Amino acid sequence: MKIAFIDKKDALLKVENKTLKVDEQKIPLRLIDTIVLASSCRLQSRDIVKITQEEISLLLLSGRGDSVAIVHSAKGKNAELKLAQYKAQSRALEMAKYFVAEKLKRHAEQLRKHEVALDIFESLEKVENAQSIETLLGIEGSFSREYFSAYFALFSKRLHLGKRSRNPPQDPVNAMMSFFYMMVYNLITVRLLSFGFEPSIGFLHQPFRSHNALSSDFMELFRADVNAFVFRLFDENLLESGDFTKKNGVYLKYEARKRIWGEFKEFNHKVQQALDVEIANLRVLI
Repeated sequence: MKIAFIDKKDALLKVENKTLKVDEQKIPLRLIDTIVLASSCRLQSRDIVKITQEEISLLLLSGRGDSVAIVHSAKGKNAELKLAQYKAQSRALEMAKYFVAEKLKRHAEQLRKHEVALDIFESLEKVENAQSIETLLGIEGSFSREYFSAYFALFSKRLHLGKRSRNPPQDPVNAMMSFFYMMVYNLITVRLLSFGFEPSIGFLHQPFRSHNALSSDFMELFRADVNAFVFRLFDENLLESGDFTKKNGVYLKYEARKRIWGEFKEFNHKVQQALDVEIANLRVLI
């Protein structure tokens, strides 16, 4: 995935000769497959159409980065893949077990790098023997509580309240976890759309309102990577408590967000490479 991050307030975006102009900067559209607009900018509808005609998706972030919209080409794609995805619902439990087992393994491995050991043998046995999606979700929930207890202990206490908080996040660590979970989840959705999958039809996660259940399934495979990335940002002092503002929750300040896009771009490149492998495996399985 080739992403252009645009986080410049009031930037003027135009498309000319298959080139995206951001004020005076020029980016050939052939070098992009996703554009992330993180600040208010000026972009006319005709230019949005030109962008989507090149099979480029737009990810639009709210001012605080706590909500997002996706603009994608209206062209239909891979109807036969969607049909196969629907038919594979008869094997949802089998598919769901993979996502939960991998989540447990990857989270345990992430903590192991910090010399924190989580015994997941019994939990993996329970996953293997589970007879329902509800049972799997219960196993995953119990593991997550144990995991987060160990994960937050890696940080200075001034950066967190010791537990997972969301909608809104209550401390800097949770703010960054929520922000990057949101980013990766939506970039997964964009990638699934580009391959022709229906993101709202998952296996572990069930369709619910506007929830992209398949995106959430894949997200389980990369949450440990996001958590490791968040830890690195604080551990290497790329972010500190002064980079956050508290108003109806804790959020990253604009200048700090601009500063770390390069770090996220490098991180996301590795995630997308691994994601493409997982998506290819799913295509074979269904």
